[in-house]
Amino acid sequence: MQKPKAKSQNKGQAPLGAARARSASLPLTGQAALIAVILMLFIMLSAVFGASSVALKEAKVATENTRSRYSFFAAEAGIDDAAYRLKRGKNLTSSFTILLNGATANIVVTTSGQTKEIKSTGDYLGATRAAKAALSNTTGASFYYGVQVGDGGLDMGNSSRVNGNVFSNGNITGGASSIITGDAVVAGGISLSPSVEWTAHDSDQFFATASSNHDIAQSFIANVSDRLNKTSVYLGKVGSPAGDITLRIAADYGGNPYKSSIASATIRNSMIGATPGWIDASFSSPPNLTTGSKYWIVLDTSTNSSSNYWNWRKDSADGYLNNTAKYTSDCCGGNPTWTNVGGDLAFKVWIGGVSTKIEGITIGDATSGTGRANLFVNTTIHGSACPNEYCVIDNPAREELPISDGVIQDWKNAALAGGTCGPPTCSSSGDLSLNMASDSISLGPIYIPGDLSINNEAILTITGTIWIGGTASFNNTAEVRLDSSYGALSGVMVADGDASVNNGAIFSGSGDPNSYFMLTSAQNDQTGIVIDVNNDALGVIYYANHGKIKFNNDAAAKEATAYGIILNNEAIITYESGLANVNFYSGPS
Repeated sequence: MQKPKAKSQNKGQAPLGAARARSASLPLTGQAALIAVILMLFIMLSAVFGASSVALKEAKVATENTRSRYSFFAAEAGIDDAAYRLKRGKNLTSSFTILLNGATANIVVTTSGQTKEIKSTGDYLGATRAAKAALSNTTGASFYYGVQVGDGGLDMGNSSRVNGNVFSNGNITGGASSIITGDAVVAGGISLSPSVEWTAHDSDQFFATASSNHDIAQSFIANVSDRLNKTSVYLGKVGSPAGDITLRIAADYGGNPYKSSIASATIRNSMIGATPGWIDASFSSPPNLTTGSKYWIVLDTSTNSSSNYWNWRKDSADGYLNNTAKYTSDCCGGNPTWTNVGGDLAFKVWIGGVSTKIEGITIGDATSGTGRANLFVNTTIHGSACPNEYCVIDNPAREELPISDGVIQDWKNAALAGGTCGPPTCSSSGDLSLNMASDSISLGPIYIPGDLSINNEAILTITGTIWIGGTASFNNTAEVRLDSSYGALSGVMVADGDASVNNGAIFSGSGDPNSYFMLTSAQNDQTGIVIDVNNDALGVIYYANHGKIKFNNDAAAKEATAYGIILNNEAIITYESGLANVNFYSGPS
């Protein structure tokens, strides 16, 4: 008989193994939670530290940017300071230091040819920035014609030729087979003397120094009823004022200039020198004036500056009765208030004029060429004799010569700043003669008080502007060339006396295709020859704004501008397009 099974004593309870397993899992679950908490805490701390690190880095970057900006501003200020000293003729040493808002700028200036190279290093609390600039003291001039002539006109001999255009304020006349290959324009003529003028001046009248004297005006009374063809003002500049000047002619309105002008012309900034001089202006549409009426010459500027401004020379005696000059903040808008300057500003005006002509010239060929003048005599244009549609009977407006006396005086001053030539280079009387190849020298900037003579294959290399107090002569394959340091800049030689070029003298720029040499005579002799050019003289611009240039035989030139020009038999002038924008090195710094 089987024994009955024992009843389990664990009924209703988990088996012992399961209980043990469950009891063992309790600490494991706690450990997992603790690990999760620790992991979460680590992630949060990492995020906090990461965010803090980013913030600290951004703060550091911001600090470095601030320091960098301060050092950059200091470096730029160093460049500006050096440029200011250069422009204003102040002492510019090879190195100097300036301070700006706690930053330091160390400036180093080196000279390379005609250029000042400036390096400025700014330092603010260890952060450094550098800036560089290259500065040259230049004067711009534009020659748009193969020949440009003033009131003395152009006289062309047999078989002479201008390869390019011609503009003349006086007559153009020619001999047999004389040719202008481009266009020819003769402006309506003016009388030799101004119709009205007040030329006395004993003091400066600065304007455009502030917004209150932005514009300035001088009145005059017309003495004849006719066209106003030309106006001149005695003008200079201080520093480097920006922009050009608009010269306006305005009628009188209650003792002040009327806001609207009856004519206007642009005076280019480059025409005005630091040395005041007569600046000429003419009008594309000359206004008609009425005798006995008052008119105003108004100079309208585009900017004002306390350091860069203009100077219209003044007669402080106020001797031009009832015509005292005035200035205002805005000549031509709103309701301008005009203030007396306490004197009369120097001016000249030419009212009316004379007829001008083109005579005895062939202009262009069968397919090109146009002439414009008051009158045509024995002239062939565009392949047929005048009159034809290309012989335009007109009264063209004048064009004034591009370089003023003030700019030429600035060149002289720049040469003089380089010293005066004396023994052993020049003689005791101030003359310089180079008579053979072994005499070749480099020279400039310099003032030669006597005469200059270069002969027989001697070479003069120009390293700066040269001013000659006497005459200049170049003979027998003598050579004048600009030093290579001129680069794309052009150079100038100014003679107070006559200049003569003979027998194959050679002139050249620096070697750069945009570099030219210009020979200028400053002699004031409107009836005489101030530059005489003979026989194959090459590679030069000639300029004589108060005298005549004569080209003889087969003489040649790049461009010629003068009060009057004579082309003798077979002389040739060939224009180069690059002459429309020539920058002349003005002088040492």
